[in-house]
Amino acid sequence: MKKYLFLVLLFVSFGMQAQDNQNRPRVDEMHARKWQYMVEQAKLSAQEAAKVQPVFMEYEKAVWSLMEHNKGFFKKFKEDKKSQAKPDYEGMNDRFVNIDIQKAQLFKNYYLKLKKILPAEKIFELFNAERSFRKELIKDWQGRRGSGGRP
Repeated sequence: MKKYLFLVLLFVSFGMQAQDNQNRPRVDEMHARKWQYMVEQAKLSAQEAAKVQPVFMEYEKAVWSLMEHNKGFFKKFKEDKKSQAKPDYEGMNDRFVNIDIQKAQLFKNYYLKLKKILPAEKIFELFNAERSFRKELIKDWQGRRGSGGRP
């Protein structure tokens, strides 16, 4: 649960940094970087990658959209804490739970679409590659923070 909370906060922090359209390519670059990593790690053939990429991008954009949709709520929560106003902890808790439920539904739909185009073993490798990418991303992020750079 802590890992998911950290990932939600990581996505929110990325979302807060992308405050204008100039930062939009960074999101697209991240999706492209993740996709390339997953193709290599899961050893997808060119034909498999061509079939999976639209499904993957649809899922990634849906998850990103979910986080963007909730960004204002998290920003208000942060501002409330700074201004000494009593934050809406119940609302924040409800939001966290609902985001996880929505992300789980998006993931399930993604999986069901993948089942139609890939064998189970390849889906397993793809999911492992995605988890591995997240771990690498977190290591990179922690390394930059530790060295004084911004994430």
